[in-house]
Amino acid sequence: MSLMSLMSERLADGRPLRVGLIGADKFAALFLAQARHLPTLHVAAIAHPDIERAHTALALAMWPPAKAVARSLAEAFATGGTWVADDTMAMLEQPGLDVVIEATNSPQAASNALAAMANDTHVIMASIEADALVGPYLARQARLQGVIYSLAYGDQPSLICEMVDWARACGFQIAAAGRGIAWKSGHETITPDQVWSHLDITPEQARAKDLDPRVATASLDGTRTALELASVCNATGLLPPTGGLTCPPCGTHDLPHVFRPTADGGRLEGMGVVEAASCLEPDGRGVHGGLRWGVFATFTSPSPHTTLSFAEYGLLTDASGCYAARWRPHRLAGMETTLSVASVCLRGEHTGCPRDWIADVATIAKTNLPAGSVLDGIGGTSVRGILVSSAQAMTTASLPVSLTPGAVLRRPVAAGQAVTLADVDLPSEVAHLMDMRAAMVPVG
Repeated sequence: MSLMSLMSERLADGRPLRVGLIGADKFAALFLAQARHLPTLHVAAIAHPDIERAHTALALAMWPPAKAVARSLAEAFATGGTWVADDTMAMLEQPGLDVVIEATNSPQAASNALAAMANDTHVIMASIEADALVGPYLARQARLQGVIYSLAYGDQPSLICEMVDWARACGFQIAAAGRGIAWKSGHETITPDQVWSHLDITPEQARAKDLDPRVATASLDGTRTALELASVCNATGLLPPTGGLTCPPCGTHDLPHVFRPTADGGRLEGMGVVEAASCLEPDGRGVHGGLRWGVFATFTSPSPHTTLSFAEYGLLTDASGCYAARWRPHRLAGMETTLSVASVCLRGEHTGCPRDWIADVATIAKTNLPAGSVLDGIGGTSVRGILVSSAQAMTTASLPVSLTPGAVLRRPVAAGQAVTLADVDLPSEVAHLMDMRAAMVPVG
């Protein structure tokens, strides 16, 4: 049965899906903007420490002001309204929510997820910083609690997982799956004070679009792509490239040529890996058919009868006809997360979920960092993240990039060098995250 049919049945039964939202950024506002058009979804609470920011998100979503005046979760349930809370735990510890969407963009989202699960509430994780760090642990805890932990549909990791699942369920073999990126040499040292010039927009234009310079920096320096593809590896079993992401320039017309094994003329070290396709040439020119916001998968079949039919049925293939590509040129973060809510609550199915610890995101110094430096985290001036295998992360004791905010260097680290756990003193507030990591076993 279609999701819309299931939602209609639920509404007819008078049992709307009760949703709690943590966060008030652009993702949250876009989710709210769509949720208000779906009567089956009752956003009963939104939690953010800055109440005004939460109300701004509601206003951007054109949320009826009269509905955002509930003084408690119980009152929201009784009236059909929305409780705006500045205490996230106060929301999570009350019974009645069917699902919580975590959209704070913080590794501390893991604690919010565990609190929701302890209250028998499903979790949709939109904070990739937490999922890439401890997603396999959170997914295991959800299974033990009898609830569902899911990636947020509309963000690239969930969309890539869907493509991989489609290919495998058809009996195809994945060569590579990944996302687009605006990458060229030099981007690895971009800082927030430089980022708008690299994107050819003014600070005023950025503010008008509600763009965050740190988010933009993490997108250009490769950190966000590394985080998202680590989540994909952990959810699908695909492997990170041995030497890290190469991000070759590639338009959609070249996907099956570039993202096939080197033995067959492509750029991959083998089958079943993640990669990123840059929409920029090395000199900064745009790639024809660039996939900046999109996702892709390349695949083949062990059956010659099948591969002979790829092009005949309209698939884009390489010159041999043996490798084909599918892609989606856009992502609608926040706007499509209603599908995760419906799938999790009505079908009992996640829209992407970690199963093993296969990949991690290690920390690299952007510049020469003296002893005593306080790292400023993802999208900052001091460090960036790169995709590595979980085995490599364990062997080298690399510092996960999600744990860098507030970490203090014990010794100097040169630009381009990895930062290890032995190099830093971590803030006390991340000790519980390290405990979660200690319970994870690397695979592969």
